[in-house]
Amino acid sequence: MPEHYEIHHHKSNNLRWIMFSAFLAILVFLIITAFSDNFSFTGNLVNGIKQQSNSTIKFNAELTTPSMDAGGNFEKVEFQGNSESFFYVGNEKFQLNAKNNYIVMNNYTGAIAFDSQNIVKLNGKATKVFINGIPVEPKTNDILKVSLDKDFSYTSLSIENEIKISKLSYITTGEIRINGGKKIFTLDNEQISLKNFIGDVSAENNKFKMSGLIEKLDIAGETKISLS
Repeated sequence: MPEHYEIHHHKSNNLRWIMFSAFLAILVFLIITAFSDNFSFTGNLVNGIKQQSNSTIKFNAELTTPSMDAGGNFEKVEFQGNSESFFYVGNEKFQLNAKNNYIVMNNYTGAIAFDSQNIVKLNGKATKVFINGIPVEPKTNDILKVSLDKDFSYTSLSIENEIKISKLSYITTGEIRINGGKKIFTLDNEQISLKNFIGDVSAENNKFKMSGLIEKLDIAGETKISLS
């Protein structure tokens, strides 16, 4: 048999074996994916999109102010009003006896509790504090400890970027807008429950504004509504 024929025959056998091995590997892969959800790329992608969409309902509301106790890391907290309390900033103590005090805290980390009239608790840290426009900056490090020793009667309160509320449930009056106003609900002394809000809030004259995202909303009034 000629030598060139033997070489050609050997190469043909190798090519057939490679093609058979590749076909067998593809067949095994298809069998595994048909019987196992763990290998279903399409299924995982669809499920991931579905889970993400459940926590991204655009939520805007103007309601009556609840009693809240919140904690976290906030880009800015500012409040205005009067009090007979002391405001502690680092090692300094400021007496808030003016009729109108205006306080701004940048990068505030800590706790804040309030109702429709008073800030009843404030205890945390901030990188910079302004009291009636005058800056108070840290002397030895990047953090200032801040606290109030008594209730602060506020006329306005704003917490920005971003407050996280895992659950809020109370009876309220006002308006809720979903997904940029595609759905609008007007409430009159009705019970709402919302889950996993993240965004900005402000309170003024017993009006509580919320702007952000939620995972779930339930309204128990004349018409029962549930969105998730």
